[in-house]
Amino acid sequence: MAHFQVNPRDLFFILKEQLNYGRLCALPRYRDLKEATFDLLVKEAVEFARGVLDPLNAVSETVPLKFENGRVACPPEFRSAFRQYGQDGWTAAVRDPEYGGQGFPHMLRIVINDLMYGACQSFNMAPSLTHGAAHLIESFGSEALKKTYVAKMFDGTWSGTMCLTEPNAGSNLAALETTACRAGDHFKIKGSKIFISWGEHDLTENIIHLVLARIEGAPGGIRGISLFVVPKIRVRADGSLAGPNDVACTGIEEKLGLHGSPTAALSFGSHDDCHGYLCGQENQGLAHMFQMMNQARINTGVSGMTLASTAYQNALAYCKQRVQGKDLARRQAADVPIIRHPDVRRMLLWMKAMVDGMRSMIYTGALWSDLALELPDGAEKSHCQNLVDFMTPIIKAYCSEMGFRVCETAVQCLGGYGYCRDYPLEQYLRDAKIMSLYEGTNGIQALDLLGRKVTQRSGACLKAFREEIESFCQRHREHAMLGDRVRALEGVARRLWEAVAELTVRQQTDPLQWASYCYPALTAFGEATICWRLIDMAVIAADALQKKKSDYYAGKIYQAAYLVDTTLPHTLATIETCLRPGREIIDIPEGAF
Repeated sequence: MAHFQVNPRDLFFILKEQLNYGRLCALPRYRDLKEATFDLLVKEAVEFARGVLDPLNAVSETVPLKFENGRVACPPEFRSAFRQYGQDGWTAAVRDPEYGGQGFPHMLRIVINDLMYGACQSFNMAPSLTHGAAHLIESFGSEALKKTYVAKMFDGTWSGTMCLTEPNAGSNLAALETTACRAGDHFKIKGSKIFISWGEHDLTENIIHLVLARIEGAPGGIRGISLFVVPKIRVRADGSLAGPNDVACTGIEEKLGLHGSPTAALSFGSHDDCHGYLCGQENQGLAHMFQMMNQARINTGVSGMTLASTAYQNALAYCKQRVQGKDLARRQAADVPIIRHPDVRRMLLWMKAMVDGMRSMIYTGALWSDLALELPDGAEKSHCQNLVDFMTPIIKAYCSEMGFRVCETAVQCLGGYGYCRDYPLEQYLRDAKIMSLYEGTNGIQALDLLGRKVTQRSGACLKAFREEIESFCQRHREHAMLGDRVRALEGVARRLWEAVAELTVRQQTDPLQWASYCYPALTAFGEATICWRLIDMAVIAADALQKKKSDYYAGKIYQAAYLVDTTLPHTLATIETCLRPGREIIDIPEGAF
């Protein structure tokens, strides 16, 4: 039985009715495309996810990875799917045709990943990482590097990774020890990397690693880090494969979830013969890599959201068919499906609202990203870039955290069966946990948001976000059906701005106390954002209901009313806790823990 469940109407409501994504066709890059073409791509992505990737999720749990003699053997179904994924154009759907792309809007990459990650998270990490690595070369590499690698990565012939983490340099990349020594037209790379997703496998004949290393003599800290293209197998000038490049896999991790995705420890240059090729400028490696890292952070939020989405849909289907217990109001004598029980309905409505709100949050950010990339220089382009920068840590942290909570709630809906492998929910829960750890833990995202993004460009990022919330509230605060919820959001937002101002002062006067409250503050931003997006959808649905009665549109209003009314009071309390002067977190002696 297929596990992947998605309601395409939910996607299209956000894309078409809320965001009007067809307006992107007015941009020069997309002038030859039509909204109907976007719609077709999304529909085809749904079918590919259901038909090709969905079966892989069970395979990832039942056919174990095999690590022998430095090689990882994956299920054969993964190999054929990876090549088909590339050849059918999904890896490069939004990239330029010069290297085999189809030139679709950048935001559709997020929609594609929504569907593909939902169908099989462990598999889709491989083409997603390949896309990010190839795009790094496309963006910063020399013409020779682009010609050699990009097209073959986009079409699924080769795969790609990003190699940052080291045994002694996790989130603190300034401590990076991997070195690069000049050797004519290349560099000799030497060092070890750990936690490299899809760092070793047999899906492709070559794996192209994007490696951070320090050139000998470069400054210490992050200022001296450069980016290198390091193939597992060397490539000749004519594009054919030569021999091994002194890249060895020393082991793969035994993990809680994502069992189909090999997480490798890699050794570069153990025989002093690992060739790397500079990608971009010397000592600018971390800045270059942030292009891929920021995309990965957004996609981590996408993963949390889409696992929550399919978990909710599976729980909903179960609750409709599982008959157990009497109706509490005695509306009928026979036993009823458990969806009739109020506490089950509470969980379902919360999950529905969270999934829809997170998806809207992410798709809205994706639209801003497209506009930031493709609009002509000017105030609107800068405004959209500021929004993207501000929202990135919120999307990553909030959606990964709440995605896990939704999966947990879905398990609860099934009772004891949710804990069993008869249903896929326990796998979703295990797979989703890593998202709050990937690409900088959520605590690090909170420090980024409150420590950098709120003050970046003289506060322009926060100002852009504030303008979006305030203009929305101003337009709809007297809405006949939703005005009270809009005004509630307005009040919470006003207190949030005041809190940010106070926290910014504390960052200078008491940085430890400030840091101890950054994560709750990020949560408050996430809750304000999701309520905003849900109310926006409800306003659209209310207008539609004036023309035609529809349970679907009514659902948008019910979910917004419930989540806003039950969340914003907690948000306000969270904001107040961030402002308390207490230093217990800092002052408690370590021996007292």
